[in-house]
Amino acid sequence: MIAADNSHLDNAALPSGDSPELVLVPATPEERIESIKLNSVVWKGALDLDTYLARENHLHQQALVKDGLDIWLLVVRGEAENQRTILASCETYKKKAVLAQDGNVEPISAHGLGSVYCRPEFRGKGYAKRMVSELSKKMDTWQTETILANRSRFSVLYSDIGKKFYAQFGWKPYPSAHFSLSPLSKNEHDRAITGVSLPKAKTLVADDVRHSMCNDEIVRKELGLLRTVSQRSPGAKVAILPSFEHYKWHWAREEFLANILRKDKKPPLIKGAGEDKSRVYCAWNRNFGETPEENTLYILRWIYDEPTSAEETEATARAMAAILKRAQLEAYEWNMAKVQFWNPTPLMEKAVAMLDPTAKIIHREMDSVACLKWNGAEKKDVEWLWNEKYAWC
Repeated sequence: MIAADNSHLDNAALPSGDSPELVLVPATPEERIESIKLNSVVWKGALDLDTYLARENHLHQQALVKDGLDIWLLVVRGEAENQRTILASCETYKKKAVLAQDGNVEPISAHGLGSVYCRPEFRGKGYAKRMVSELSKKMDTWQTETILANRSRFSVLYSDIGKKFYAQFGWKPYPSAHFSLSPLSKNEHDRAITGVSLPKAKTLVADDVRHSMCNDEIVRKELGLLRTVSQRSPGAKVAILPSFEHYKWHWAREEFLANILRKDKKPPLIKGAGEDKSRVYCAWNRNFGETPEENTLYILRWIYDEPTSAEETEATARAMAAILKRAQLEAYEWNMAKVQFWNPTPLMEKAVAMLDPTAKIIHREMDSVACLKWNGAEKKDVEWLWNEKYAWC
């Protein structure tokens, strides 16, 4: 068992963050539980400890991360397993990705980094900085530790402490912008918009999302789009593959919390919305924050065909607006404070303007700043495509 009581430790006697006595190690199953207990102080929100542990174990069993999740600990070298003092901890998730360059599209592996945590009683010694520095080196060496087909070519993280901290270790900040729209009651949703005629959006359940957004035709089309983009502009382009498993992970999180926090409602079966004529679809999830003001309905990803005429552009934008309006109604029904989607294209900006001409793009500087690091000695300056909420970890 882990010695959870570290009251015997002399904080002043612990090594500093730059000490050679510190080492980054993978956690044992028991240490994983202990690290979750420690970071619960920051991330459990309205949940009690047992429920928070249950949620993390539930997410750990999801197909997206079940065989590719690693917990890393910063500890003092030489301490025995399951007796080690956890100074700081984080998680890495293996992800399927693609690299497109000069018309070639190559399947590759990547990693997501999350849950970076340093114990409050040990802060000020440089432990978080040391852990991230060691992890950056680990990401680089994974290229040579595994066979070529499995090596991790890049990693992503979402910083809640601004753009500078992780940049010093190679995680470059990328565009991190979003629109935020208010929820709409049923009467507000049904009210016509002056001068704008919108089609009717249909709601999507999980299987609809799978068939509309993750089918073989969509995959081939999107890989073809990556190939075309890489032919038209120089430089490498990368993307996290938007697999159905990503959506299921987000939904597992919302369903677990809805069962605890919204016992007054039926399970959240509606997972997105679409408009068949224009072939525009999106998947969403409900994110329950620590306060009602933090509750957010996130659009995880958009799927649509690039318009080839002015008429198609207008029709696609109107379909997007109808879908967004339906998302606003869903947000109202679930007591979400806002609807949010990341890194909008000009077409999405046009759709938002139909609903709210005063809406402005918000550029995030401190929270959920998307960052990417190319692994290895070769430091590629890559373009990150499909930088949407689905890839968040």
